[in-house]
Amino acid sequence: MTENSQWALIWLSLLAMVSLWVGLWLHWAGLGKRRIPAHWPLHARVLVNAEELRIWHWLAETFDDHHVMIKMPVTRFTRPNASENGPHLYELLKNTNCTFSVCANNGHVVGCVDVPKPFGLSRKSRILKENLLAQCGISYIVVNPGRLPSPAEIRNEFLGEVASRARYLKREEAAVEAARINLKKTLVQQRRMRGLKPANDEHGSSSGIPSQWHDAFLIQANSRPAELRHASGYRLN
Repeated sequence: MTENSQWALIWLSLLAMVSLWVGLWLHWAGLGKRRIPAHWPLHARVLVNAEELRIWHWLAETFDDHHVMIKMPVTRFTRPNASENGPHLYELLKNTNCTFSVCANNGHVVGCVDVPKPFGLSRKSRILKENLLAQCGISYIVVNPGRLPSPAEIRNEFLGEVASRARYLKREEAAVEAARINLKKTLVQQRRMRGLKPANDEHGSSSGIPSQWHDAFLIQANSRPAELRHASGYRLN
């Protein structure tokens, strides 16, 4: 074996050892990253900013018969058709969410609301959500925090005019029923108060003082009329 061949074998051996060492180091480094930390480098934060919080409260009042969910991904309330490639669609949409989702009591989302960030909402993202949600039968709007639609407008958009009117009719019926119950309670209280009043005596007195006391007081007052006297002591006729 020549001298060059020996040096070539030595270099190959060294490269193999270095490669093995680097491979082992990368393996252990990867295990360290996947290891659960004893102390999490995290802290709590709010779900929404100040503008989103104000709109959240407004939506909760407008849809008081629904649930307003915060920043749900669209993959949480949509699913692919049986013939479609679900994993591929999930990868495309897993980072797509809406600021608020209005959910009915049966668990179905009826509409989604986006609140643009200070730098705005990208046209691509808006068109994607509009087309995606429209095909699923879910309404979608982007609201301006400084110019919100009226509660009737957004309810008509999400629920339809018939459902929106039915809600207001139910509110009116509930108000009438509450007024009827309050009136009934008031009448019952008045009857009870009248039942607690003392009964009139045989002479028609309702003061609670015995009748003979009234007579004695009157007789005594009439039998000895008071004499008016002047300050000097003389009687005035």
